[in-house]
Amino acid sequence: MSEQDNKIKELNQEIESLKEKETKSNKTLENLSIDMKEYETSVHKINKEKQDHADKTDSITQEMKRHSDKMSTLQEELSKNMLNTSTQLEKHSVMYKFLQQRLMPIDKLIQIFNQNLENRKERINKLGELENNISKLFNNFHLIESCVGHRYACHVTLDLAPVSVGLIISRIWDVREYNGKHFNRTTGKFVSPHDGLYLICVSLNEREDTQIGVGVMAGGRCCKSVEVKCAATNAAGSVVVDMKKGQELYFKVIQADQDAKLSCYSSFTIASL
Repeated sequence: MSEQDNKIKELNQEIESLKEKETKSNKTLENLSIDMKEYETSVHKINKEKQDHADKTDSITQEMKRHSDKMSTLQEELSKNMLNTSTQLEKHSVMYKFLQQRLMPIDKLIQIFNQNLENRKERINKLGELENNISKLFNNFHLIESCVGHRYACHVTLDLAPVSVGLIISRIWDVREYNGKHFNRTTGKFVSPHDGLYLICVSLNEREDTQIGVGVMAGGRCCKSVEVKCAATNAAGSVVVDMKKGQELYFKVIQADQDAKLSCYSSFTIASL
């Protein structure tokens, strides 16, 4: 009996020991279960973060691809713009050279215009002097009228017209006659109303820088010639002609450069003495 009791006692001890080990094992398993749950939670969190990072990486990759496409498009547009700019620059360069060539004669024209402007001032001054002289002559007409029974005066202003050698001047702007109508503005000829002496005054003004010579013709011969030279632009002269009644007097071009023109500042004056 004692041996059986001892064995039973030993078995009980072993059972108790096994129970303790089982308890410890259960506790260990519980701890491992908790750790496994924590690990699974961590793994789930890591997987989620990994998925988030993967999504972000895909988004960034797509964004980079869009930017890359935009950069390619911009590079193409930049290349086209540079090509267009280069073409435009070449065109502008050609236009600039063309304008330079076109502006060269304009500069010369401006110089000629300024020179003509200075010459015009000189002409106006000379015309002013001539007008004063003519005014003095007209003021003295009443003295002539008191001395001569047959009194006649005529002042002819020419129109702008080209002239050539042999031409009878008949382009008239205005005719002012006193005591009769004896100047034919259509033919440019004066018909003497009576025998006597006539004072003929000629004032020439050339339009271009040319040389012109005009002769006072009476009875088929040249009584006086007045010549305006290239650099002078203005010339004047006078002559006394002995005429018979019905005799014609006119003004004929005896010398003229090509494209020569008399300006509207030219005039003739005929007065009986």
